[in-house]
Parts: sequence; C-alpha cells; structure tokens
Amino acid sequence: MILLLVLAAAFGLIAWQVQTQGPVVMLDGLVQAALAPLRTRPVLLAFDWLTQAGTGGTGAIVALVASGLLATSGRATLVGPLWIAFVGAEATTWSLKFITGRARPPFLEGLTAGSPSFPSAHATVSVAIYGFLGLAIARGVPPEWRGAVLAGVVALVVLICASRMVLSLHYLSDVLAGAVIGGFWLFVAWRMI
Repeated sequence: MILLLVLAAAFGLIAWQVQTQGPVVMLDGLVQAALAPLRTRPVLLAFDWLTQAGTGGTGAIVALVASGLLATSGRATLVGPLWIAFVGAEATTWSLKFITGRARPPFLEGLTAGSPSFPSAHATVSVAIYGFLGLAIARGVPPEWRGAVLAGVVALVVLICASRMVLSLHYLSDVLAGAVIGGFWLFVAWRMI
C-alpha cells in the first residue's frame, strides 16, 4: 500500500509541476535542447522503429499473444492480471491526457501526434506490459537468469521511453508521469497474483 501511495504522490508532484509551470518544465526544455545533437537521420530512424513497441496497439497484441502462451503453459492465472495492467494503464493515461491537454514539444519534420502530451502512453504501456511480462518470465526461469531477464526488460522500457524524447514527441515529465502510471498498474496487477 505504501508503494501505491508513493507512486500516486510522485504522479501528483509531476502533474502539479507541469500545470503550474514549475521547475520541471525548465528541466523539460533543457532535456529537449540536450537531445538535439543526437537527432541525426540514422538515430531518428532507429528510435522511430523502436517507439512502435510502446504503442497501445502493440501492447494489445503483445498482451494477446502472451495471454495465449500463458494459458497454454499452465499459467492462466496470470492472464487476468496482465489485462488489468494493460486496460488500467491505457484508461488512466488516455483520460489524463485529455484532462490536462498539454501541448507536445515542437515536432521534428515528418513526425506528428494527434493527442495531448501528458502523460506518455508509450511509457505507461511499456512499464505496465513489459514490466508484467518481465516479472512473469523471471518467475519461471532459474534464479541465476532472473537478473538478466529483468535487466533486459528494464533496458527495453528505458529505450522506448527515451525514443519519445529523442523523437521530440514528449517531454521528460510526460515520460516520467507515464512510467509512474505504468508502475502503479504493474504493482496492482502483480499483487493480484
């Protein structure tokens, strides 16, 4: 319960800073400026490809495939919580996007997005879905492999989150808020097991 309160407080602090144009907004601008030199064509192409792993559509496909694999491997009890994580994360993020209505960073040429910026749905889905599946996989492998599984999942999630900022589709605070929401739903779903 304490972790849920900490996550809720972290989200509230980030949201308050964004709404009041607090210091986090200045940090958002600094991160955008620091990423500018990285935005070369090869880097943008790589991150554009990588960011697709964090879409809601990809998350739904991953959850659907994982549900089939979990059900047929005798781990059907994980299917319901997996979908709680996904649906809860998506519903929360999309509701908050339209409540806050934050404008996105200036778009790079050829990139656009049609929804408000805060919080990042890609970050939310990545933490909730890949985090859940990482824990499920780690639970089923020998103990000496658990660290490697979890490190791989953390690396994937960090890269997806970074892709949103490198592509100038989100600010740092959008990504952090999305990750907190994803962590909230990951925790809720995992506690159901």
